[in-house]
Amino acid sequence: MNTDSGNSMLQERLLELLNQVLKPTDLIQMTPYLDDIWSTVLLQVQDDLHAYADRDPASRGRPELILETYASFRAVLFHRFAHQVWLSDSIGENESIAHRLANAGKLQSGIEIHPAACIGSRFVLDHGFGTVIGETCEIGDDCYVLSGVTLGASGIADNRSGKRHPTLGNGVEVGAGARILGAIRVGNYSFISPACVITRDVRAHSRVSVVNQLQLQRDCTASYHGYVGAFVVDSHVHLVGELPNSLSLSAVDADHCLLDWLGFQQVSAGQYHYQYRVCPFRPTEAEWRSPISLRLSGPDHDITLLDPPGLARLVESVVPPQSL
Repeated sequence: MNTDSGNSMLQERLLELLNQVLKPTDLIQMTPYLDDIWSTVLLQVQDDLHAYADRDPASRGRPELILETYASFRAVLFHRFAHQVWLSDSIGENESIAHRLANAGKLQSGIEIHPAACIGSRFVLDHGFGTVIGETCEIGDDCYVLSGVTLGASGIADNRSGKRHPTLGNGVEVGAGARILGAIRVGNYSFISPACVITRDVRAHSRVSVVNQLQLQRDCTASYHGYVGAFVVDSHVHLVGELPNSLSLSAVDADHCLLDWLGFQQVSAGQYHYQYRVCPFRPTEAEWRSPISLRLSGPDHDITLLDPPGLARLVESVVPPQSL
């Protein structure tokens, strides 16, 4: 759409949305300050709209389509108004009006953005349903956030006042379902992969991913009820979790046949971390099949950890399988 007609359409839509949400008394209170708020919000929303059109292939680059049909953009639009009202101490009941605007965005999009949250220019909130952005969040310019993201506090209840939500630098991208918790900082142009849980600072230009093959298992039928998991790093088997005091480690193949020719020599032991080296007891010509699972046995437990990441490859490097 051309600039003049686009601005006219945008202003008409903004005014329509304001009239839908605010009470006449709210508009009367805002009237002396509406020009300043309006001009600021109009510029911000224009930038957000064109950034969305540029970065979202599904929109085919059509800002008018986003404005009229994208619920996630509606949440950003309402936040722009809510935040400016929140900052205007001269408006009576400014916090109440700001929350009404924010709630309108939440009801229409499923996205909750506290009106005090500071969001930079050209913000894109794509498929944002379920996203929560807390009160003391600070988001830089050119950030891109997907659905189900939580930018929240590290606690659940009785959180302290003051800065308790994350700060995102410029150009940060956050994948669906990620949780960024606490008063931490994510540096400029970092990429947070989907489903990550971030509780510490992330350096600029970093890419954070989650490795989700690690299985934590608890044996509910025995007297031992701790959680334990296993994975392989640098040719060593690592056990982590609430480890039993006494355990014997062995391996079974895909048919749960014991690999009695394979042993595990303990290299180190801590409270929550044991480390082992794989040691063949003797040469073998027995057939076995991947994947390999670990069996933890002891007087009060018998746990099988299915296919720990990297274990089958490590065993194959020590003793190649006769039959796969």
